[in-house]
Amino acid sequence: MALLPSLLSILALAGPSPSPSASPATSPGPAGEAAASGPVILFLVDNSASLPPLDPEEKRVAALEQMFTFLQGQPYRLVLFGGRHEVYVDDVSHYNNRGQWTDFYFAFLKAKELVESYPPATEFRMVLLTDGILDPGPKDWDDMDVPAGAELKPFTIRKTMKLIEDIKQPLYVILVGDVPKDGIVAGDREQTPGLILEMVKAANGARASPLAQTLAAFFVDDGVLLKKFIFRVAPQQGLKQVEPAVKRIVAPSRPAVEVRAFSIFILPLVLFLFLMLGILVRSFPGPGDLELIELAKNVPVHLAADRLHKVEGGGWGTTGLSLAGDAKDATATVTYQAAALDLSGLGLDTEGLDPITLKLLPEGVEELRKSLEAYTDAGSKEEKIYALNLDYMAKNFDSREAERILTAPPADRRRILALDFLRAKAHLLSNDPLRRRLTDAQVHFLSYGKEGERKDLALGATVHIGRYRFFVKDVARGGRKDVRLVLYYDRVPSLLGLKTFLPGAFQRAFRFRRSSQRVVT
Repeated sequence: MALLPSLLSILALAGPSPSPSASPATSPGPAGEAAASGPVILFLVDNSASLPPLDPEEKRVAALEQMFTFLQGQPYRLVLFGGRHEVYVDDVSHYNNRGQWTDFYFAFLKAKELVESYPPATEFRMVLLTDGILDPGPKDWDDMDVPAGAELKPFTIRKTMKLIEDIKQPLYVILVGDVPKDGIVAGDREQTPGLILEMVKAANGARASPLAQTLAAFFVDDGVLLKKFIFRVAPQQGLKQVEPAVKRIVAPSRPAVEVRAFSIFILPLVLFLFLMLGILVRSFPGPGDLELIELAKNVPVHLAADRLHKVEGGGWGTTGLSLAGDAKDATATVTYQAAALDLSGLGLDTEGLDPITLKLLPEGVEELRKSLEAYTDAGSKEEKIYALNLDYMAKNFDSREAERILTAPPADRRRILALDFLRAKAHLLSNDPLRRRLTDAQVHFLSYGKEGERKDLALGATVHIGRYRFFVKDVARGGRKDVRLVLYYDRVPSLLGLKTFLPGAFQRAFRFRRSSQRVVT
């Protein structure tokens, strides 16, 4: 049998149940009244002559009344239908299977009227018992605006589907008897009439997907999302098969089915995919990782990309950067070159300078800072005045003039006033960008090949080494040598671009490393 899943209806208020044998005069009133418990079960029972008995061992009315006992107190309504003028509500006495026609449209039209007679919050579950054979009466549709020359059955089907969508209530179908030879869906293993499948899809929407109905059939139970909508009852099975179908339809929603489906199908798949992704990105590096290159002054360091090398933390690696023994085996070379700027005042004319100027002139930048702070805090009156004047003049010194004076070679300094040199040097104390540019360490970069480049690496510079693109994150003193160059992986080519969009924390977890940086060895 074909299985169609759905979201179960939420328990709600509805009208009271009719007595199974009630006459129209004693059937439940229009339901402004509230149901005692659960959604209202709205039975639409095919009363046409083609439908076999609900049970071969029971009289028709007795079998119908016995079916209502399966609800165990659940509120329900009954619509017996054949053709347009063969629709009866809550009156089992008309159940005789003598209907001349089988027209689903007028059955659902009556169902819509019943639904609208209840408070808006009332929930329903429509249960259609039929053999799935559509046979509308032509005269019943004389005033229904059937287009001239149109075939009646396709027209009634379209109208019925639209009506079912408008009702907006879950629909379950119990197919009784043999399957009709026409209208079978190609490839349907259980030979469900295509019309029935379309009805269920119209009522339940995307919840009637093939995958969901297959899962519902697999677990032989209904959950919140996974729901079986179509049941088959062979003529000889009767109430023995109808009873479990009805009980399953009216049972409260339970999430256990979805939990089992997730644990059996989804969770293992997610874990497998998670593991496969981890294996694919396990190797260092990934975007955001750091390579730390330790440099000694004036000693070239040759770098290779994606070569077999020993990793500092243990083991071996084949990706990222490693050290090469010679330039011919390298992808790039970096060399730390200390700043060649002389700030000692060599070459200046110092004749006639006062003692304070003579003392401060040969000092480096940091030494000069400390001396001026000492003068300001605990110096003599003359030293304090000197420090204040120098600070004022230095801060107002032109940056370009300061750079010209400080970078002049010693041989050309005879034409520079020593006091101007001191003021230019003091200017570096308040001009950090100029001070870093003139005094910080410089790392010279050289890469090889057709796209080779030569440049001095400053913070934020971009370099390409092999297939990787880096940002220069830092150039600073530290590590086991004179300076440490920190390169930030900005682009890391990988299979399907996995290293680009998978979070760095995920990649580091599968490398079994907390840190995102490593020292190039």
